[in-house]
Amino acid sequence: LSLLVSQGYTKSIGDAQRYRVVIVGAGVSGFTAAATLLEHNVTDLVVLEAADRIGGRIHTVEFGGAVIDRGAEFCHGEVDNVVYDLVGPHDLLTSYDALTTPEQCLIINTTGHTFNATALRELGGLAFQILYKSDLAHFNGSVAAYFYPRLDQLFEERNVDSYTREALRYLTPLWEGAASGTEDLSVSGAWGQSNYWECEGDYTLKWKNGTRGYKTIFDFLSKKFPTPSDELPVVNKTVLGKQVTRIERKEGEVEVTCADGSTYLADHVIVSVSLGVLKKHAADMFHPALPADKTAAIETLGFGCVAKVFILFPNRWWPQDINVIAPIYSNKGVQDFIRNSNHGSWTSKTYGFYPVVNHDSMLCAWFSGPGCRTVEGLSDEQVTEGLMELLDKLVGKMYNISKPEGILRSDWGTYPYTLGAYNYRTVASDSRNLSNSDLAESILDDHNKPVILFAGEATHPHYFSTVHGAIETGRREAHNILNYMKNKQ
Repeated sequence: LSLLVSQGYTKSIGDAQRYRVVIVGAGVSGFTAAATLLEHNVTDLVVLEAADRIGGRIHTVEFGGAVIDRGAEFCHGEVDNVVYDLVGPHDLLTSYDALTTPEQCLIINTTGHTFNATALRELGGLAFQILYKSDLAHFNGSVAAYFYPRLDQLFEERNVDSYTREALRYLTPLWEGAASGTEDLSVSGAWGQSNYWECEGDYTLKWKNGTRGYKTIFDFLSKKFPTPSDELPVVNKTVLGKQVTRIERKEGEVEVTCADGSTYLADHVIVSVSLGVLKKHAADMFHPALPADKTAAIETLGFGCVAKVFILFPNRWWPQDINVIAPIYSNKGVQDFIRNSNHGSWTSKTYGFYPVVNHDSMLCAWFSGPGCRTVEGLSDEQVTEGLMELLDKLVGKMYNISKPEGILRSDWGTYPYTLGAYNYRTVASDSRNLSNSDLAESILDDHNKPVILFAGEATHPHYFSTVHGAIETGRREAHNILNYMKNKQ
């Protein structure tokens, strides 16, 4: 196929630069699309990235002397997972499960009462399994309407006490929010959720201590790793600081305009921006307007938020044999905590303080649901004080808690080039029989040429919300263009 594709014919037309392919966004899907095209000798392309870095929702930084993934951090599964296929053979991943066994979890309420972690982990696992049962596909309605009656049935079968029932009804939506991005189970669509596929194998693989974190995946995609001399020049083809504001179909080509006034002409444009960005800007970005089904998919598919706060301490004040500190609440317990808190309700949406693989005196507090956006909007001082108040309520009588040296937060929800974490399916999209495939559908011209193509995790029919899904969509759209070029010969 590469022999059929001509080498670059980039040229300036007026003030516009012309390329065969323009890729909007240098997250992992856009980067993969560029790498795939370059691998097949399509060199006449440019990647336009609004931010000042490559990576999108993969954002690896240094904090506290350690490599930290502010964005994506897990490789979910080993079978049919392109991330694992690329990275697995090189011994760069480790199982997070080994750090979070029940024996290493302190589950405790704000009165200092501890709970049996093994029993709760087992019951919580059974509750979580309900969310992914196969008959979810045949349920017409929300995940909440499907889940809660079956959860109550599980409680009855297991003769679960009232405190644990209330606690798991409170915690399970937070766990599921982190897993799927959904902010409310009553909004999440049952049929749509059933379309998600889990990859078999370890679902909690993370980058080992001593590695460069998730940004390493870009070296694999560009073939820089393991052989630097084989690197595909994706980085050199990427222009940073180019926020695309307008994509206009014209006779035989597409014109892309950036916020700085620069323009680009192309035969094909691959749009790989997040669904959050499409939700905010699609109505003004595309001319003529996108087809009705695609517009409806953008409007109705869900795009939720997840938040992480990395807390750096001067020393490890919690025991070496405890890695997780997880709050548990009854209905009255959470109400009392919120009423007595100096910081409002947002800290009650913390479902746990978890270990950081490569730093022994750092914890990561996880949030999901609407509380995430609150966390992102507060000052570092407010977040630190709120989390320290919660830790003090939980374990202040057990341990001498050190004052943090600093915190590092994710910013998926408020960052203007993501506006959320990842996609989930909703009751609204289910009710209109809309799916990720509608979002993925290419825009064709009058000659059936794919002129505007869509990539990104939210365009994958089964692996939405994942890095491996995003990579697959970048390859998919690159091959759509390559197949068009081949068939045109």
